[in-house]
Amino acid sequence: MPRLELALFMFAVVAVACADDTTAMTSGSEASTTASTAGPDTTTGPTTTDAQTTTAPEPTGASTITTVTTASTTEPATTTDPVTTTDPTTATTTDPTTPSTTEPATVSTTDPETTGGGVCGVEGDTVSAELAQMGKPVACGPLEFTGTRISPQKGPVWQLDGCACGDNCLIPDPWTLSVSAPAAWLPLMPACPRIVVDRVEGFGGCQFAAISVWDLQAPGEPAVYHAGHGLSPTQAGAAELTVTPQSVETCDCMGCCQPAELWDLQFTLGGADVTLTEGESAPLGQRNAINFESHHIGLCDAPLDVHWAIRKPA
Repeated sequence: MPRLELALFMFAVVAVACADDTTAMTSGSEASTTASTAGPDTTTGPTTTDAQTTTAPEPTGASTITTVTTASTTEPATTTDPVTTTDPTTATTTDPTTPSTTEPATVSTTDPETTGGGVCGVEGDTVSAELAQMGKPVACGPLEFTGTRISPQKGPVWQLDGCACGDNCLIPDPWTLSVSAPAAWLPLMPACPRIVVDRVEGFGGCQFAAISVWDLQAPGEPAVYHAGHGLSPTQAGAAELTVTPQSVETCDCMGCCQPAELWDLQFTLGGADVTLTEGESAPLGQRNAINFESHHIGLCDAPLDVHWAIRKPA
């Protein structure tokens, strides 16, 4: 190749090589430009760090929680205050004692309406009697029988005949006596008795009031049997027996006509006397006496809860 052409060829090669280097440089600068452009994107990085700084207060908030825990630790101090709960315990012990003393008073005021009775007295045995002449009904009032006992001495029901003792009567005159009382306090009926039963008008009709039984074969002696529902013996027995109430206690009764009241009963018979509390029995001269119950509940139209008996022992 001629020198001139060779020189031109070499120049062309060098020019091409230089052009390639320029391209490489240009792309390199472009790459660096791109990298620097991506570099500012790290501006979002500060934002992220800002976000981390924002979350940083949260740990501070968590430390506030520990303060709350400290507040809860102070609460146990309040728990030690409940140790003064021992004071309420003593208060509680005194409280039951105080109500227990006042409760009876409360019961006395409220119970009468619900139970029909006050706190004065307790329920005891009762006594009643019925005397009847067969086929002859009678008006309410005292009934009297004299005649002969034709059934065994012990009751509680006796068959009687109006024919006088020792008489030989052609026409029978049948009577019946029945007594309701505890077995130990039933009368022992004499062979020739005189029997008086008082009945009075009361709440619900004619009611038993009292009974007296004498032995016609022992004139002048006190009755072998007195019993009653109330504070009086029979009218026929009032000459030898008195029953006197002695007030023991008065109790309030809400909605009642009068206060409830409890009595002891003093019995006087044939020169002997004895005072009996409710439910008590004792000798009375040659007789035995018992006070089954003796109180009044104070309710309107309520009968007296007074039952007693006096009998000649076997």
